[in-house]
Formats: sequence, C-alpha cells, structure tokens
Amino acid sequence: MSFRNRARNRRLATTTQLEIQSLESRLLLSADAQPLPEQIALFSADPTPKDLDEQIVIMPYNAPIVDGGTVSITTSRAGDITLIGDDKPNQVNVEIRGTTLLIDGNSATKFRLPGQTPQPVLEVPLPASIRSLTISLSSGADNLSLKVFSDVTVSRDVAVSLGSGEDSLTLQVTSADLKVNQNITVDLGTDNDSAHAYTSDSASIVAGRDMTMRAGFGSDSVLVGDGDFVDLDNLYSVEYFQGLENNSEIPRNQRIRAGRDFNVDLGAGNDRLSLFNVESGRDLSIAAAGGSDILIASNLRSGRNAAVTDAESTALQNFTAVNNLSIRGSATADKICLNAVDVNRLQADLGAGDDQLSLSESVNVKIASSVNGGTGTNAIHSGKTQPKITVRRTTQTLTSQQSLELLISVLDDMLGESGGIMPAQTILAE
Repeated sequence: MSFRNRARNRRLATTTQLEIQSLESRLLLSADAQPLPEQIALFSADPTPKDLDEQIVIMPYNAPIVDGGTVSITTSRAGDITLIGDDKPNQVNVEIRGTTLLIDGNSATKFRLPGQTPQPVLEVPLPASIRSLTISLSSGADNLSLKVFSDVTVSRDVAVSLGSGEDSLTLQVTSADLKVNQNITVDLGTDNDSAHAYTSDSASIVAGRDMTMRAGFGSDSVLVGDGDFVDLDNLYSVEYFQGLENNSEIPRNQRIRAGRDFNVDLGAGNDRLSLFNVESGRDLSIAAAGGSDILIASNLRSGRNAAVTDAESTALQNFTAVNNLSIRGSATADKICLNAVDVNRLQADLGAGDDQLSLSESVNVKIASSVNGGTGTNAIHSGKTQPKITVRRTTQTLTSQQSLELLISVLDDMLGESGGIMPAQTILAE
C-alpha cells in the first residue's frame, strides 16, 4: 500500500455567525459603523422597545486570509534552481512533471521570478540539465511539499533548509527515480518540525554521496521509507511490524540509498524517527540527544558501520551491517529491541538507568561482541545462547513474554501516551 499524502495546509473557510445582541450594546460598539449589505434584521413591523432590545442579526464572518509571504525563484544557465522564502509562513507546493516545475502557494504565498510581478501559481521550464536544487524558507511556520513524478538527475546537490518556526516537509517520489550525484541535505531548523520522505510505485531516492537530515532543537517527527513496503494503517502494530519481510541482506536493494553515509541528527527535544528500506554504502548513523526519543526501524543496510546513540526507546529489526553495530543508551531507563539483526560485531553500552534489552533468536554476530548494562538495575532477554556476546552488569533476565511486551511498549511509545496517531500517520494516511 502506497503512502498517501494528506495535505496539512490551512484552508480558508467562511461561516455564518448568529448573534443576539441588545440594541444598546450594538449602538455602543458600532456607533460609526454603516450596516453591511448582507445584514438581515428581523423584527416586527411596529417594534416595541422589547422587540428592539432583542433583534436578531445574521452577519457573515470571514476568516482572515493568511499572508504566506513571497518566495523568490531563480534558475541559472548552469542549471541551478533556487527558492528563497521570507519571514512569513510560506506555503510552497512544488511538483516536477516532465520538463516543467509547477509551483503554487495554496492561495497564501506568491512567487516571484526576477523582474516579474509575484504570482500565486507558476510554471517554470526545467533547465536542460539540473546542477543543483536549493530551497531555503527562513523563519515562519513553513509548509513545503516537493513531489517528483518524472525521472530527475541532479548533477550536484539538493539542499533544503526550513529555518526557525514549526515547519513541515513532505518529499514524495512516485513512479520515478530521483538521483542526486552528490549530497541530499535537509535541515529542519528549530522548533517542533515534521519531515516525511517516501517513495511509492517502484520509485527511488538515491544520493551518490551523503544523505543527511538534521532536526535541530524541538520535538520533531521524521519518517523516511518506501511506501510500497509498509502500510501506515498497521505500521506500529506488533503483528505487522514483526511480519515485515527481511530484504536487508542484498546490497543496493533498498529504495532510499546513500552511496556513502546516511545520517540523522535529531537534536534536543522529544523526537520520533521511523526508518524503512534505507541503505548506506558506508556508515549509517542515528543520533538522538536530550529528551525522550523513539526509533522504529526495519529493513536497513549499512555497507560498513552503523551507530544508534541516546534513544530511549528503540525497535530495530531486519538490519544488516557489514562491519559493526554500536548502540549507546541514554542517561535514563532505555528500552531496546533487536530482531533479525546480522552484523559482524555488536557493541551495546546501555549507560545509566534501569535498562531493558531484548535480543531475539535471529540476532547473529560473527566475532566477539559485548553488552554492558551500565549502572542501574538492568534486564536482558536472549532468544538463544550467544557464546560470542559477553554480557556485563545485567542482573535480571526477561522471559519471552516480557520481551514481547517490551516491543509492544516501544511501539506504543511511538503512538504516544494518549494512544493517538503519530504525526507521520496523521499527515500521510487517509
């Protein structure tokens, strides 16, 4: 089932307001106002003082129009495409179809080409060859949607920066291949942001060098995945998650690939990260920081080393690293579930706090590995004997049932304490 985008853009609405007001209060509030043409006053033909005191006035109420600012667009002969926003809440929808760049601002944002009057909608011819794509939306609560429906090759970099403000980004590639010969970089900036990059209908997103996402300060929600592989309606149910087919053993088999390194830096705040069908030619790094951070990941492959640091709740399955997997816990109580993990060496340091670690019977290591529970009262479950893994500073053993409950707890953490739907599902699922 493909991911489906649910627009988050504000919609203008017109409602009718029914007010019952005393004649005296209306005269005080509107002494200099002239009656609107749309006003309808209902009262008797020969009104008594009581009639006048209880007139019913039906007045239209128009919601204020959002000023989405102006975004400047330039294209160079060399093939550089640049979109620069202002400090207003920019609403930017970009579609690449064939040889055309289609841009609109949801009737809120206008777009200016050099020397021209800003327009609410633009059709810009794509350069014969695209060298770079840069989008910088500065401050303001910005919404950026970038959809690719035709094969695109960018010879250098794609860089997206959303700046400060509570921003949202949707990158959707459908029935096409987005190939960037060098780097793809996304910087969400500060505040509570969301970013969702996904493919559908046999599409792919490939960076020749590095793919980097920085979430910055704030409680952020990030989802990167292949919409042909996962079903959002069931994504965080334990039966569905455990039933995902493992295809991580085969190189160059994932739809979202970085030729060198794939990096996610969540920054400070209570962050949520979901990764599905991602591959790095060299290293794969997921770094959380201060706050309560949650990682759900399946079908990842690292051509060299992989590292997960400072996440309080982690469920990692269908994972292959040619060399080492390093996991470093946070300073609080951590919950870590590993299933169908195949690595050369596993090094897990759970740190402070009362931590729980589950290693399923399908966790395989090739050389001497280690698990250090750190300080606190720590518990571990191992689905089979692991003679190559040395375990230190764990005092309790989890049963199989407790291991399953631990995974359910991590998935529930992603959904939130209230049992609501995480932002990724709210935006993408219909």
